[in-house]
Amino acid sequence: MSHDVDAPYDVHVAYGPVFELLSSLHTFICRKAYKKTDLSSAWAEQVRGTLSPGLTGLLEPMEINADWKVIYGLVCMLTDQGDIAEVVDRLESRTAQELNDQASAYGIPLPDDMERLRRLALRLLSGWYEEYFRHVDTKILSGLEQEAERRNKEKDVYSSMEWVDRTTSGFRFEPSEGLTRVLLVPQYHFQPINIIYRFGSLLLCHYSAGIYVQEEDFLSPQEYRMIRSLGEKSRLKILKYLYQSQSPRTFIEIVRHLKLSKGITHDHIFKLRAAGFIHAHFDGETLLGYSARLSAVDEMHGSILGYMERK
Repeated sequence: MSHDVDAPYDVHVAYGPVFELLSSLHTFICRKAYKKTDLSSAWAEQVRGTLSPGLTGLLEPMEINADWKVIYGLVCMLTDQGDIAEVVDRLESRTAQELNDQASAYGIPLPDDMERLRRLALRLLSGWYEEYFRHVDTKILSGLEQEAERRNKEKDVYSSMEWVDRTTSGFRFEPSEGLTRVLLVPQYHFQPINIIYRFGSLLLCHYSAGIYVQEEDFLSPQEYRMIRSLGEKSRLKILKYLYQSQSPRTFIEIVRHLKLSKGITHDHIFKLRAAGFIHAHFDGETLLGYSARLSAVDEMHGSILGYMERK
């Protein structure tokens, strides 16, 4: 898909504390991703040690599954620029039938027992906010708000496709039947991984904001990730294969080209994608394939020069 075309859907960058509360909960629940996040498993262990037995018991059996997606959708549906207390109040005041009706209108899949999920969502939001999220460094939240403002100021400078690419470091959301709106949300907790959910006509994408609390006289974690990601022969082979291909390649095509196991290939692709060296092409939530993102090479070059010139 060309950079010089506009997307056939509306694209916006939005931020609100509720979105980052959801992202932080998602990060804690998604145990298999602990080692891949910048915060790492050390963050999860530290947070776990501060939680009450009641909230811990509620969180431990949870998984990133269909129920979680419904909760995610319900909270986003009720956000409407409100703060966390307002969202909790709205969730508490709605009946299960009202939530079912609203969920249907928003394209959120209906659960078997909406009342059970409503109660679970209320306990999760209230407990997580009181015991963890209200203690989050305010620099993170203000940084996310500033990131959203900065990206929206860039919107008219680029075509919508190029703007999405620059904002998300490589995502391409292909035209999809019924898709009319893409909402990009900067996140801190789950970076460099992304959260992508499709709710009817809306596609929600949490992207890495590149915000880091610990400032060092060194490259940022993202810049350092870019350099490290290319220090492996198989990843360079993947980049060359994608660069020389005329169209995006599927995961299986890359596996066959590399002649490596699916697990190892997946790890290589993840590192390249997290570093921004490849485009990920999506139809809604469905990943279609990958292509080379050459602009990241220039970004890395600039980062290295900037570091060497820094006094």
